[in-house]
Amino acid sequence: MNQLPIYKIFVAGFAFVLTHWKKIIEISILPLLLALPLLSLSAEIIELIGIFTKESTVKPENIQIPSNVLVYSLLFLYGHASLSVNMYRLVVFGVQSVSWMPIFKIRQIVGFIGLTFFINLATGVPSLLVNQIWLYLVISFFLIPISLNFINIATDQPLKFRWELNVVTQINLFLLQIILPLLIAIVVNFLISSLELVSVISWIVKVIIFYWSSITLALCYQLITKESQSNTSK
Repeated sequence: MNQLPIYKIFVAGFAFVLTHWKKIIEISILPLLLALPLLSLSAEIIELIGIFTKESTVKPENIQIPSNVLVYSLLFLYGHASLSVNMYRLVVFGVQSVSWMPIFKIRQIVGFIGLTFFINLATGVPSLLVNQIWLYLVISFFLIPISLNFINIATDQPLKFRWELNVVTQINLFLLQIILPLLIAIVVNFLISSLELVSVISWIVKVIIFYWSSITLALCYQLITKESQSNTSK
């Protein structure tokens, strides 16, 4: 049985944004302020990454790490985790479960950042070594059920690594969370380079993709857990 009808999730996602946009803005203000210091160094960070990727041997004197980059990175990670947790809780529990106040549950923040690093390492390192996009997609397909644990962390539920999704459900989750955002990013980057549009458009699209992915992942989680509970009660 297909637990994730893509069309209905699309409609539900747009409906959620239209009915909760004020709350989404409210919980986004503080994380955005925490992210601004690191975003202001984006040009220097991109230049630094370029040095490591283009040169086989890097001289220490050529490396100029921006000041306070570690502190700014920690603030960014905290802001990202805090906003993500609040977005998932907003979808699952409603507006009364979130506010503009920062999250002080260290276990929640550390668990979220840890799971983020695990998934990024598991998908990113093999892809960098082989330099093949198909390997990234294959690994992402098999790891995509684990991403449902982001909502478990946000809702104070125990982690679960065996979700027992049927093939159609896992494919639809993969399409919603990986393929669709990837295609949108590719198309936008192509249009920016072809039409010489301002690069800020790319950042705006990335922000939209972040919110969209968060909302649809939480909606998918609700459908999957509801189906699992109904099967258990039978």
